[in-house]
Order: sequence, then structure tokens, then C-alpha cells
Amino acid sequence: MKQVEKLDYIDGLKVCACMMIYNFHFINAFYCGFYSLRPEDYHLPALEYLVGSTPLNLIMGGKFGVRMFMTISGFFVGYRFFLTGEKKSLSSGVIKKYFRLIFPIITANFAIYLLMRFGMFTNAKASALAGTSVYFGNYNQFEPHLPAALFEAIWGCFATGANQYNGPLWFIYYEFFGTILVAAILSLLGNSKARYLAYGVGCILAIRSDFLPFILGTVVCDLTYRPPVFLERLSKQKVFTPLMWLLFLLGMFLGSFPPMGERLEGTIYAPFPKKIILFYILGSACVLYATLHLKPLKKLLGQRWITWLNTYSYGFYLTHFFILCTFAGGFYLALEKSVNYHVIAILNYLLSFALTVFVSVLMHKYVEKPGIRLATDFAKKWEEKEMA
Repeated sequence: MKQVEKLDYIDGLKVCACMMIYNFHFINAFYCGFYSLRPEDYHLPALEYLVGSTPLNLIMGGKFGVRMFMTISGFFVGYRFFLTGEKKSLSSGVIKKYFRLIFPIITANFAIYLLMRFGMFTNAKASALAGTSVYFGNYNQFEPHLPAALFEAIWGCFATGANQYNGPLWFIYYEFFGTILVAAILSLLGNSKARYLAYGVGCILAIRSDFLPFILGTVVCDLTYRPPVFLERLSKQKVFTPLMWLLFLLGMFLGSFPPMGERLEGTIYAPFPKKIILFYILGSACVLYATLHLKPLKKLLGQRWITWLNTYSYGFYLTHFFILCTFAGGFYLALEKSVNYHVIAILNYLLSFALTVFVSVLMHKYVEKPGIRLATDFAKKWEEKEMA
């Protein structure tokens, strides 16, 4: 049995995914031409088309970043089990998941309700002036009700993916039930070769859904810590490292597919179907597996200047979007008549990011950490009950 360790380089991957998601939403708010590739949306035509139609668009690869989060979640469901063989970590992990998720969601939705009640959502007016209404102006433009906001936080986002108040909450449905799915597979078949059949059936059934990255994340963990004989032998060959670099590049290419390209003729993406979520899912699995086997990547991603944000990444994910819809929109409206558009955008990006980090730190300290302690205590009692 191997010892469970903190994988700093995986934290680095999560931070990269977090930044992709933040960049994706900020760019949709103020430079949606990068995303749509439609001439009428451009503010910087040459740059927006160059970035949006090439692998450079990874810097705003929000859809890829979300699937990276999902794949990593599936990986960590199996991580302790494949190292130690302890099945109790699977059931307790599901219990911990709910309590770790719920309190920050309630806090974020309550904050959104208050901001809506006091008319702080400026995204509609800001996006109308910026020419990005289609992608940014429609959120939270309704009469808020506290019971509805709390119901969405406590039940709706878990049961159905409800996200009327906080757009990014659609992810929670998949995060919660995806975790349950792979934990159930490992609980029943984790020590049997039949788990490979379960992986295969699960992948086929989930191929058109966002449960697939959780299964593939668990498969990546399985192949890394309990590899078949042929894969273990291959990993000791000199050719293995070049293969992993090719796999990493393949994953990055798949992750770079333009999410809504309408001018892809003549680009490297032209021969492929558009808007294929499967590309992002497969790309995430490729990148994760390659990273686990490439020392230079592990060293780079494990740097403290990258990983520090991971501690606050959950709060960052929950709060960044409504901060963009309120603060970023308001900042643009305050300066749009007197300051150059691109200067406002640069300042807005930096200030909105700093504010999101600040709010995320508060969320982690006063909401998430108490929730983690409660989750740990509850899971411990559950384990004691199982052992009794």
C-alpha cells in the first residue's frame, strides 16, 4: 500500500481550470468576440479572431476548465481507495461532499438575493453598452425572492442543477451525483476486475453527459495507482515519457476547441464538429493522466505562486460570476464615458479578480472551513456507526 500524499500539482491544475472559467466569463462580459467569432461582436478584430480560432483560446477555456474540475473530482474519489484499499473513505467522502458544498452555496445565494434586492446587478445595462447583451445581459433580471434563492441553494442545485440565481451552480448537480456514481462503482467492484466492465458501461451510458468526466477521472486514478501489468511495464520504458508529452498536447488541443465558433473555415478546427463537449472531457482526462507522469509539469504546477489560489477555489467559483455581474458591470458604467474601453477592461479585470479573491478568502475562513469541520465530524460518526 502506498501512502496518501498531498498532490500540489493537482492543486495547480485546479487553479488553471479556475482561471480559465474566470477568463471565460469576463471575456463574455466585455469581449464576447473572442467567444462568438462574429465580426459584429469584435472590439479588437484581429486579436479576437486570432485567439478565438486557435489553441490560444485555452486562456478562456471555461468549458474545458469545468470538465477539468469534474475529472479531478473523479480522480480524488478513488485516490485514497486505490492507495489504501479502505472502502470507508468512499461512503464518508460522499457525506463530506454535501456538507462541504452546501454552506458556501447558501451564503452565495443569500448574497445574490441581497444584491438583486438592492438593484446592484448592473450586467444588463453594462452589456448593452458593451455590445455583449446576448452573453452577459440576461442573468438575474427578475424579481428576487429569498425562499426561492435558499431553495435553489439547499435542494434545487443538487437535485436538478437549478441555477437561476447563481449561474455556475449547474455544476453542483454533476459534482454531487458524479461523486456518488463513481463511489458506488468502487464500493461494489473496486477490488474486482469487473470494475473495468463497469467503467466501460458507465462511459457508454454517460457519453452524452457530464457524468463521464467523473468516470474517466476515476479510471485515470486506477491506471496510475493500480495499473495493469502491460501499462506498468510500458511506464518503465524510455518511450513512455515522449508518449505522455504527446498525450498532454493532445489533451490541450481537444480542450482548445472553440466553444461557439462560427468562422472556423480555414482554421485547424474546420474538419471537426462544432460544440462537442466530449472533446473537453477527453482532453481533461488526457491532461490529467499525462500530468501525473511528467515530472517537469508536476514541478511547474506545484509552485506555490500557482497553488495558493486552490485553497479558495471553491469560493472563487461560487462568487466570481455575481461579482462580475455587479462590481465589474458597475465599474464599467462609472468610467465608460471618460476612459478608453480597453483601459477600463484591464483595470476591471484586475480589480474584479482581486475582489473575488478577497471575498473567497472570507468565504473560506468563515463559511467553508466550519462546513469542512462539520463534514469531518459527521463522516467520522458515520464510519463509527458502520464499524459498530
